[in-house]
Amino acid sequence: MLPPRFIFLAIVTPDDDDSVADRQQRTAWMLCSPNNRILGRGERPFDTEAQCRRAVLDLVGAADRLNPVSTALGTSGHWVWRVELDGVPVAVSHRSYLRARECQYNVGRFLAALPAGLLTEGRRLLREAPRAVERLTRGVVESPAVQRRAHGETTAWRAIRTA
Repeated sequence: MLPPRFIFLAIVTPDDDDSVADRQQRTAWMLCSPNNRILGRGERPFDTEAQCRRAVLDLVGAADRLNPVSTALGTSGHWVWRVELDGVPVAVSHRSYLRARECQYNVGRFLAALPAGLLTEGRRLLREAPRAVERLTRGVVESPAVQRRAHGETTAWRAIRTA
């Protein structure tokens, strides 16, 4: 069976100009299980791929100091988790859970997979992804496409492997 792996995502907002060869693309990471399910993701995006990879290596190296925290969302009653390193959030759940025990089980799966995770080569490119980009960046993106989404428009996203 394949081991879990860290996948790196180049975040390109819809306003980025495709004609620019050397864009400064922010990079985010997610940890996937051997069956391709997302176990968790980084709490924030990074300005460069190198910073993102360094943060993942630091996270794996500090696995014994990680503290999982589960929280119920007030409006829906769903549960989410985050992992803190010395009181600072470094990883979060990719989705919410209906039950507290599901949330605790899944943060346990994330923590168990963390030391065995392989770092993948390259990045996957997220294009035309207002919702996906906003979810990965937690509202950091301020683009017209994200603002249009707030008014009911949606745009599908696709992940493309980059070299």
